[in-house]
Amino acid sequence: MEIFNGNKFAREILEGLKQESKTLAVKPGVAVVGFGEESAFIKRKRETAEFLGFNFRYHSFDESIGAKEFRERLNEIVRSHGVTAVVVQLPLPRNIKPAALNVIPIEKDPDFLSDRAVGLFFNDRSIVSPPSAQAIIGILERDGTKLENSKVAVFGYGNLVGRFLVKMLLDAKAQVRIAAHPMSQEDIREFVSGSDIVISAVGSPRFLDAALLPEGAAVVDAGFSMLDGKIAGDINFEAVPDKFKLIVPVPGGVGPVGVAMLFKNIIELSAQHN
Repeated sequence: MEIFNGNKFAREILEGLKQESKTLAVKPGVAVVGFGEESAFIKRKRETAEFLGFNFRYHSFDESIGAKEFRERLNEIVRSHGVTAVVVQLPLPRNIKPAALNVIPIEKDPDFLSDRAVGLFFNDRSIVSPPSAQAIIGILERDGTKLENSKVAVFGYGNLVGRFLVKMLLDAKAQVRIAAHPMSQEDIREFVSGSDIVISAVGSPRFLDAALLPEGAAVVDAGFSMLDGKIAGDINFEAVPDKFKLIVPVPGGVGPVGVAMLFKNIIELSAQHN
């Protein structure tokens, strides 16, 4: 069994990106928008930008900001001199609808926040791929896990990971089953039976007992939530013997690789449009 080291893989990707970024005509400027204090997720983006030598600025808004004001302020950030990429740290406050993110143009949208970027991806017209889904595919390929004709069980079909991931798996000619709704333990066991790969991207802490998953599978946890003040994944790996080919845990698995893929997108978009 291998426990995948996402931090190590991310560092390798970023070393390559650092060399690639030296050829850019314009130095990328990354604007991250969030609500409240700079979280660990935002700090990781700041550190990555600094490592690559990019300009970085965090724009913090109060969660009580009105929808109209947020849209206007976001539009100002998008149009700011030197800003080549805009990332909004989700989730949005309840009073702000996702449509507000449509002010981000595709050339500055490395995280697929706008409807247009999403549409281009699903119509095979995007030059980049959604970071988290791209990270999962990259991890499996790095591990040597075969995708073509593999049986893949996916938990979660959300807007951030699941829907993008399923398309990329199907494009790779995998056989994909999707669990988009809660299941009983018995149904979970039946759903994953015979799977070569199991991926969970629900965001419900430790809802999935690893003991239910098939022996010899590659198991990827891509769920992120908080449990007792700590980052937790979807899968409870405790007290499970070395029954899996690969474990990609939370934290330290998909997350850091996803950030690396986000900056890969920033570089590719900058090279294309600047």
